Amino acid sequence: MNPEQLSRRNAMWDRIGRGELNNAATDALLLLHTLDSSADQAEIHSALGLMLQRVGRVAESRDRFALAAELTAHDPRLQASYVADEAGSRFLLGDLAGAASQAEHARRLGDRYANRFAACEALNTLTGIALSEGRASDGLRLSKQGVAMQAAEQESTGGGPLSHLYHGLALIELDRFADADAAFAEGMRRSVIAGSAGQLTWYHCMRALARYLSGRWDEAVGDARAGLDDADRTGTLIARPIGWAVVALVEGGRGNVTTAARLVAPREGALTAIGFPGEEWLSMARAAVAPDPGTAYDVLVEGWLHALRTPYFLGWRSLAPALVHNAVLLGHLDMARQATLHAEAGAALSGRVPSALGAALRCRALLDGDADTAVASVEAFRRSGRPFALASACLDAARLLRTSGYDDRAVTYVREAADVFHALRATPWLARAGQRLMHLPTPSPVARQVVGTPPGWLDLTATEREVARHVARGLTNPGIAAVLFISPRTVQTHTSHIYAKLRIGSRVQLTSVLRRHGLD
Repeated sequence: MNPEQLSRRNAMWDRIGRGELNNAATDALLLLHTLDSSADQAEIHSALGLMLQRVGRVAESRDRFALAAELTAHDPRLQASYVADEAGSRFLLGDLAGAASQAEHARRLGDRYANRFAACEALNTLTGIALSEGRASDGLRLSKQGVAMQAAEQESTGGGPLSHLYHGLALIELDRFADADAAFAEGMRRSVIAGSAGQLTWYHCMRALARYLSGRWDEAVGDARAGLDDADRTGTLIARPIGWAVVALVEGGRGNVTTAARLVAPREGALTAIGFPGEEWLSMARAAVAPDPGTAYDVLVEGWLHALRTPYFLGWRSLAPALVHNAVLLGHLDMARQATLHAEAGAALSGRVPSALGAALRCRALLDGDADTAVASVEAFRRSGRPFALASACLDAARLLRTSGYDDRAVTYVREAADVFHALRATPWLARAGQRLMHLPTPSPVARQVVGTPPGWLDLTATEREVARHVARGLTNPGIAAVLFISPRTVQTHTSHIYAKLRIGSRVQLTSVLRRHGLD
């Protein structure tokens, strides 16, 4: 390159690092018209491939990387990096066979010609493929090799491999959330040092997903919003569906349906079933705020079809039970059977990882209406570190136990679900658990009660009793919040918990109960 070309090339990479992709693309295309060296042209095609991948035009990015590899056939060491990049784009497209072939090729070239970046990127892609095929232990082994081989920053056109990200994803699949959190934190530290803002988008969004699954909902929302800010700043639009979905799942789970629905409103032309990575999570969020079961079912089917491109990568353990639940409810038994068989195969491939086993058992319980299988699902989820999945399985178990005539056992599972929902501040789900309790008898003939108090009164905390008394005196939630110096949303949470414990369903009933016992 002459000095002018070199200056433009350096400016292009600086702009990519800052997220100024429009100007960087202009630089790249101008350079392509003036460069003669095939190696220089290959570098510019790879830069365009990186930019196209960031904005979600993954098929075009794959083609740019393939062209860069073709232009460097005379230099196997350099070619290895572009083959590895092409393998990554093929993985994002769901072309697992093509991705595996190219990743193995890049790994061989990288090992033979001392290109650690290419070998490391290839290991990351192979990790993703292993996870997509349900081989979580293989994924963990490959990701450990990638972390150990973490390449030097100067060998990477994109700021360094995402080895710690893939390592964290493998740990999530094994229900090892604390270890995953540590892996993400280390990857973020390295990305900050390298100035790789685009990579931070992925780290924030994937850590948000891990924290959502493990019940750290407030931290999950913080991470997701940071990831979305990074995406807007750096042009890493491909990661946004994960960020949107996490925020919407938490907001919807806590009753903020309008906020959630606005985040995940379908965009015509997005082609959900073949769209960006993470579309299956957006579908689950849309289903959670859908106005009716039919709409929820339709969007879950879209998400399911998208997820089948990478069949056992992250989402299926949450998506399959939701799909089977709605499919059974609406009588779409063929779809319910298909999803159940898929889940059972995933559990077997995983080596019976608790969350995978719990998802498969829950699907089978819903499909067959089997209470014993539902109870087994709960037992598996108790070992998974996924509280919302556990509570949802508890509600299924309670419903099926009651259908089978085991009311006493059903009460136990509803109360376990209510405790989890309360901890998550998932108010609508807590109210749902309370409604279930209202229709179940006391589990023991000897109720925990003192003369002059209603059943369940002693189970209330001091704050809940105070809130109950203010309700009986006619105060609104904002009024109670002002008196107790708490937020109206916290009052709503306390009220839902009170309803569950006293087995009532309205302020009128609560007022009547307290007045009857002189507690108002």
